[in-house]
Amino acid sequence: MTKFFIYHTVKSRAFLFMVFLNAVISILIASIMFISPVLLKSFVPGNIQVNGLPEILVKRLFNFQWANIMIYIPVLSSAFFGSTAIPYEYERGTIYNLSSLPVDRFQILMSKITGATVLSFLSTSVIVVFQILFFVIIFKSLPGSKFLFYILLLLLVTFSDVCFAVAVSVFFNNSGHSAIAFLIVYLVIMNIISLIATGTHFISPIFVKTNTDRVIYRVFINADPYFLKYSFSLSPMALPGIEYTSGILLLYSFSALIVAYAVFSFRRNFS
Repeated sequence: MTKFFIYHTVKSRAFLFMVFLNAVISILIASIMFISPVLLKSFVPGNIQVNGLPEILVKRLFNFQWANIMIYIPVLSSAFFGSTAIPYEYERGTIYNLSSLPVDRFQILMSKITGATVLSFLSTSVIVVFQILFFVIIFKSLPGSKFLFYILLLLLVTFSDVCFAVAVSVFFNNSGHSAIAFLIVYLVIMNIISLIATGTHFISPIFVKTNTDRVIYRVFINADPYFLKYSFSLSPMALPGIEYTSGILLLYSFSALIVAYAVFSFRRNFS
């Protein structure tokens, strides 16, 4: 079932458009870095001269800038592939065929999530390939070991975003409504909750999904230009911090799976 979903989606115009869009984004990021190297200064304190930075720190800044754009790509990919996977079956009427198959509901749900995660990560990988390519062109070397953490965290964030998207999608029969609802929950509601958490100190803002996902670029430089509450450090996030944030992402993933399975099972029972 997962292979069938991946095979037909890869051939779709939506997947090809997402790949094309990510390629355009990569070229634009590279253009900014070549045309306006002064952009590096926006990520370091004003009293530090970028031209005098060690090469290892310039490499971190390069990857930090690239990953700063990357945090939005898994969200958009999840809206494309994750939030539409279940409603698409309702739109075509094939959900009733799936319901008649001797297949466990959890297996159907996981096949959709696995397929959407693979597709989302494949489309996102286009930007990673461009990032490595331009890194090699500029620095004449391959990225360091932190880049492996970056890719693994990118996969984890993608999986978490897809689970989140599917958990939202099971409430809808329309793919467009599902995708819009997911983006509203992620981009609007989560950011409002983050502001509330910051002002009330009821919970740590790191537990809010939008803030948790930003570990992608903090693996290079432990700073968050979107959230000034965190201390600024030009060093990478320490391993315990990465493990802690990864645990929160897994918690989000499993919680979303539970919600998705419960709602999907309820709707199949009464469909």
